[in-house]
Formats: sequence, structure tokens, C-alpha cells
Amino acid sequence: MGLIEDEVLEVSRLCCNVILGSKLITCMSSLIRVDLYQTESRQLTACIRFPSEYPRNKLLVEFKSKTMSLTFLERFTKICDEKGAGFVGKPQVMSMLKFVDGYLRENPLCIVTQEIFGVKKLLEGTGGELKLRQKSSSVSLMARGGPYYFGAKFHVPEEYPVQRIQWEDCDCNLPQALIRFVNGQSKEIARQCVEAPLRKLKTDQEFQPKPSLERTLRFIIEALKGLPTDRCPICEELSLPSTLVEAEISDEDDRFLIRMFCGHIYHQGCLKKYMSEPPFPPGGKICPAKRKHPRSDRSAGRRPAVESNELCQQRVTHDKWGLNDVKSAEAKWAHQQARIRELEEVIDFMS
Repeated sequence: MGLIEDEVLEVSRLCCNVILGSKLITCMSSLIRVDLYQTESRQLTACIRFPSEYPRNKLLVEFKSKTMSLTFLERFTKICDEKGAGFVGKPQVMSMLKFVDGYLRENPLCIVTQEIFGVKKLLEGTGGELKLRQKSSSVSLMARGGPYYFGAKFHVPEEYPVQRIQWEDCDCNLPQALIRFVNGQSKEIARQCVEAPLRKLKTDQEFQPKPSLERTLRFIIEALKGLPTDRCPICEELSLPSTLVEAEISDEDDRFLIRMFCGHIYHQGCLKKYMSEPPFPPGGKICPAKRKHPRSDRSAGRRPAVESNELCQQRVTHDKWGLNDVKSAEAKWAHQQARIRELEEVIDFMS
């Protein structure tokens, strides 16, 4: 028997015993095909062929996978081709299979390669950064917008994308109300990726979990990019201060920020004035913003943020201002006006 035949026999004898989770599908001198299974999302098929003048030339390796992105497979093929140069002149198949198996185990983030490329593209020109931590299967994001930032470490679980990405704390210098919004809305987007909606889908298709990493990080990056340019719908000045010193205010201050469910951010003083003065429409006050906000609570997770030229026209709704009680506000305003008239009459009488 020749060298290739000897190596084929060696592969058939050792492959499944040496490489955990492997299954030898084909083992011939013309083709060796091995299925490698590590997790539901980390599995691929390696197709190996012997070149002419083997082993002086490198093996011909090709990868296929139903769960891993084409972006990763193309990149990984180049990595294996470079690694194969070190195996020339000796039996190569088992060495290559061991390398492939080891690389997948040591680089668990390979399952989100395409999403990582997408996030890095979103970060271009923003001053933000993304760091990969293969040992802990996590990515660290620092998103920036003007003087503001949001940073967090996102863990990618083994059963991704069936399980969503997870993170605990965030490092952020936005006002507290906006930290709660960005963090809470991000977690809602990630949840919607893996949990079926309570309302049944219109089609007969069953719910399928979706990758949550890029969707979630996209929202954070776009929010940090957009928040510093948001304007109060009443005074039309920038909602967020341009300097961090000005941002340090109490919740009693008129410049304290109130974010509505429609997505628009009001100065507290402007909102109080707007809610307490006429007109008092029967259906309650509506947001006077000249366009719908791209990050309203209603649109969370449904689609990427898109600017709209349509008027907002949504009711002013917030946990602090949720009732939008027209009768109460109108009665209060009428009472204040009566008091003002009484004071004016007293002043006229005294003068």
C-alpha cells in the first residue's frame, strides 16, 4: 500500500476516538469527509482531498456548514491553508483535523463572525470600539456619541442563537433616565430575538430564534449616536447638555430629562408648562414633535431605526405623566387663572 492508503486507514482507525464529537462520513483515497459537532451552532463538515505529489503539497480542504456563516467559513479556509504549510512532508490529515477541532473550541466567537463584522462597520467613525474575548466567549462594546458613552461586556452563550446574549452591568455617563432606557430597550430587543411573541404570527410559520448580538449592539450604537442630537419638542433646544458638567442636575431641576414612550425627550420644565396650559383636547395632549422618533418604545426590536418626516401625533404618555388627565389639568389651570385675576383685582383696589 502507498502513503495515501496508509493514511486513510489511520484516519478510519483514529478519527472518532481522537476527535470528540466527530463522525467519519467518507474515508477513501479520493475524499475524506468528517462531520465535526461541538454545539448546535458550532458544527461543520470538513471535506479533504489529497493533491498530486502528496505529501510534498498541502491538503485541499473545504468546509460546509448549515449553522456557521459563509464569512467565517471563507476566512477559516484561508487560516487552515496557511496552517497546512507546516504539515508538508508528513502525514497531514489527522494533524489538520486536530487543528480544526482545536480552533473551533478555542474560538467560540466564530459563530458570530458575520455579526461582529457588521458591528465593527457600524462603529466606524464614531470613536467606539469592540474587543473580542475568546476565552470567556464575550465581546466588550464601547459606544460613543459626543461626550457620552455606553460600555458593557456581552456574553455569547454556547447555545446561541437559541439563547440570547447576556450582560449584567453597564458603564455609562448618560443621565439616569436615559441609561435605563438604553439598557432596558437593548434587553427587550435581545429577548424578542429568542422568545415567541404572545400574539400569534399572521402566517403559519413557527417562530424561529434569531441572532441577537448585532441587533442589540446596533440599537446601542445608534442610540448613542442619536441621543446627543435629540431636541426637546417644546423649546427645540438640544435635550442633552453639550458638556457633562451641565448634565449633573437633580430630578427637581427644569432641565431634568423626561423621555416619553413615543421616544422624544423633554426638559422637565418645558413638559410641565405644556401639560398645564391650554388647549386641553378631549383625547389628551399629543406630542408636538414635527417628526416621529426612530427609537420609540412601540418600535423596539421590530426594525432598525429609520428617520421619518411624519408628525409624531402620539399621546404624551409616561409613567410619571401617564394619566394625561385633561379635566384635572384644565380645572387646575382655570383655578390658577382665577387666583391671578383675584390678585390683579386686589392690586387695582389697593392702588
